Amino acid sequence: MPETVVLKDINLFGSTAVDNRFIEEYMPNAPAEAVKVYLYGLMLVAKSGGNGEDIAQALSLSEDALFEAYGYWEKLGLVSLVLGENGNVAVRYLPLPSPAEGEAHEKGTQRYSELIAKLQEILGTRNFSGAELQRIYDWIEVFRFEEDAACAIVAHCIAIKGARVHINYMDSVAKRLAADGILTLEAVRESFERETALSGGAAAILKRWNVSRRPTEDELRLYDKWTREWGFTEDAIDLALSDVVAVDRPNFKYLDAILASYKQSGSVSADRMKELIREQDMIAEIARQAFTRAGLKRTASANDRRQFEFWFHEYGMNAELILFAAELASKKATPFAEMKRIITDWHSRGIVSIPAAKEDAAKAEAERERGSARGKRIPRALNYEQTRYTAEDLKRLGIDLGEGVYED
Repeated sequence: MPETVVLKDINLFGSTAVDNRFIEEYMPNAPAEAVKVYLYGLMLVAKSGGNGEDIAQALSLSEDALFEAYGYWEKLGLVSLVLGENGNVAVRYLPLPSPAEGEAHEKGTQRYSELIAKLQEILGTRNFSGAELQRIYDWIEVFRFEEDAACAIVAHCIAIKGARVHINYMDSVAKRLAADGILTLEAVRESFERETALSGGAAAILKRWNVSRRPTEDELRLYDKWTREWGFTEDAIDLALSDVVAVDRPNFKYLDAILASYKQSGSVSADRMKELIREQDMIAEIARQAFTRAGLKRTASANDRRQFEFWFHEYGMNAELILFAAELASKKATPFAEMKRIITDWHSRGIVSIPAAKEDAAKAEAERERGSARGKRIPRALNYEQTRYTAEDLKRLGIDLGEGVYED
């Protein structure tokens, strides 16, 4: 397993094993100081597992000369330089590449000598290891990036993450660009410029929420969707942020849902969004007044407000007409259901004005009164005309009223 050298104190005793391939294949063509640095560091690894003295001081080298020596071996894939959290530089000794790997690395170094020179200008004091260079070669050979585009990717990642940015991060950026077909220098630059703009806009949202971190890749993709695909302006997004104030933990997904609702209504500009907000406030006020007139004690829910919005937009019912329906419905046990019935009936019969609605209500009331009068039951005997009978008529009918009783 690779080990790390931290440059510190050690007592030097014992022996150090050196791979014969290093002596045969690497040492003959290596600069003398690079060989001294490599062997001294290897001794520290073997002796202490990585805790050693200051190599530059031990070998009477300047810091620049020391990094140049280790940079030579890093290019060949024998070591890896790592910047520690305390600012110290650690050297990780790597297993010697197999003959096939070494040959491939040598061929890559020859083929991409110009690319390596450009990368070195970008990297400064840092040197890519052979394994890291192979990853960049893959961008060109597998993904078909232009060499200058590969350099631009490295420079961009260093600008964002610092000089010691890990090759895995660079690789993820390259793969994302390749997936979008962004392979030329011009296309890569345009992509990074757009990403910078997106990062600024997304970062402004996080700052408004008092979140002190960089936007994530997912957050940048959402911001890109809002601005590039949906067409929202920065002012429009800023306006939508007011809807997120009441949320305990505001986040991009919640904001995405809010913007989706605006987009569905066709409102992607700040001016149109303001109109929609004013309209929604008006609908909410109509619902509040209607519930009051209908005698409802509860507050209108979101579904209730959508019903009012439907009447307003789809049925063309104005506020006065809706409130009149609420007054008529107040006499019923279920006022809101009665409002729905009244307004649906008006819509089906083309009643869209207050005079027409009042006339219709008056007719309905008169009809109810007539129906009420017709519905009163009158004793049947009182409905017939009275017939008068004489005593003779009664006698013919065989009815004896007992007159003889009263005879003297």
